[in-house]
Amino acid sequence: MKQYALAVFTLLLILQSVVVEAQMPDDFAFTPTNSSGTLQGQVQINGVYADDDDWIAAFDESGICCGASQIIVFNGVSYISLIIYGDDATTVGIDEGMNGGESFSLKLFDASSNSTIDYKLNGELILLENWSNTNGAPMPNYSNTNYIYQFDHSHNTVINPCDITPTGLIVDNIIHNKVNFNWLQPNATPSHYMIRYRPVGTSSWTVMTAGPVNNNPFNGTSRTRYFMQPETTYEWNIRARVLNENGSTNCQSPWSASSQFTTLPACPNLESLSVSTEANWVTLNADTPSDESGVWQSKAKVKEVGSNDFRYANGDSDGNINVLKGNFNPNTEYQWHTKAWCTGNVDELGNSDPQYHSGWGEFSFFTTEEICDKMPFNLSTSSNGANTSITMSWDLPLSGMPDHYFLELTNDNTGQQWQWNNIPGSQTSKSKFGLTQGEYSWRIRGACGSNGTSWATIFTQPVTYTLGGAKLAREVVSQLDVYPNPSKGEFSVCYNFANRQDVSLTITNYLGEVVYREHLKDKESQYNKTIDIGNKSNGIYMLNITTNNQSINQKIVIQ
Repeated sequence: MKQYALAVFTLLLILQSVVVEAQMPDDFAFTPTNSSGTLQGQVQINGVYADDDDWIAAFDESGICCGASQIIVFNGVSYISLIIYGDDATTVGIDEGMNGGESFSLKLFDASSNSTIDYKLNGELILLENWSNTNGAPMPNYSNTNYIYQFDHSHNTVINPCDITPTGLIVDNIIHNKVNFNWLQPNATPSHYMIRYRPVGTSSWTVMTAGPVNNNPFNGTSRTRYFMQPETTYEWNIRARVLNENGSTNCQSPWSASSQFTTLPACPNLESLSVSTEANWVTLNADTPSDESGVWQSKAKVKEVGSNDFRYANGDSDGNINVLKGNFNPNTEYQWHTKAWCTGNVDELGNSDPQYHSGWGEFSFFTTEEICDKMPFNLSTSSNGANTSITMSWDLPLSGMPDHYFLELTNDNTGQQWQWNNIPGSQTSKSKFGLTQGEYSWRIRGACGSNGTSWATIFTQPVTYTLGGAKLAREVVSQLDVYPNPSKGEFSVCYNFANRQDVSLTITNYLGEVVYREHLKDKESQYNKTIDIGNKSNGIYMLNITTNNQSINQKIVIQ
């Protein structure tokens, strides 16, 4: 019979803590009729259920369903249409299947309350002949009514959730501060559960609920708990509780047997935070811990002190951080910290729990450098007698010797360029040999730091020079005079031209930024002009006069 049994429901829904004796059916009666190899008929439950969405199912001792039904309301009386299956799905006889004397259980499901009631029918399912209506209510007109199955429910019992001590205590999804408590679904469902836990060896319990605290049934079997202590062994147990409608406790089960678990160690943060600073660029460095913590991901976030605008940087595949970041403000204080993710609670795809992390650490502080002011000045150009080399000369910056220089020389006729990126800061000239006669230009800038190229001045204005030709021997600009100097910002510039020349006059600040520029085309004889830069900041400025083959610089002080 069991191999053809129909598992119609897995009715593990919730039995509320109510007095079920008032709902106990007085009579169960079944009238069979043959149809397609099954026995089918009506079961009547007097005065209990009148909702045609209510269901009933019969189970044998092994828990296998051997019948299913649905209530039908006929002339105001509730009947349950029941299908009972025997050993052979095609040939069912009275002597097969549910014979008198067998023990069955009955599950009633009330759709209006979304709950079930278990009746243990320890009596017999009795085969009756010549069924008669026990309360006189008219029955539907079925044929073959000479056999009646009647449940003898004189030994029926109702399961109370408070009589069931929860079992199957296990935990999963454990990290350093989180755990999932789990238990098995009981045969009868309470309103909620109470869970308590404590570190092994201590006496004080932490108690919490599992499920909404009301009188509605709760069929959950899991509860997540945060705020656990890392690397700690806990013991825990659980009890079922049933509430009344007013929220008071109706009953509760005994505490279950205790179970133990141990949380993971805390995920360590990165360490050895350091920063290499320039004016506009910084390099952030942080290392993973030396222990076997298994850091697989890390991040850093940086902000200007007093600001809420964070910028982020990601660690490499080993969790270390070595990141160059730009667009910082010069001479500004910043703060930064890191966060690490460790390997733990790995899922079936090999991914670690994203909540297993260190949290953001304490802030570390750094200050960016000032704008680089190591601008060389008084640039001049000369050549050898054979006109095969050019010597580019300059004076040390007024603010002191730089770390090194960047120098570029360009053949303006062919576009060929030569670059020197690490000329020592103490050097004041550089020669280039093996050149051909023609037009050349060069420019230079000073670097304040040894790393990279960002912490440096801008390039000076190009200095032009004609290699070869008679005019190399002549001085084209003479008797340069600047007065008054120092000044309040207004001064006169006076110089003489030895012959007709194109002349460029520029004034730059200590950063190499141009604050004044003038171009003179085919200028000859004397130049005398008053220039006013009094709207600029006090400080040292550089006056540069450049012709086709000569460059003269003069320091100007505004105070």
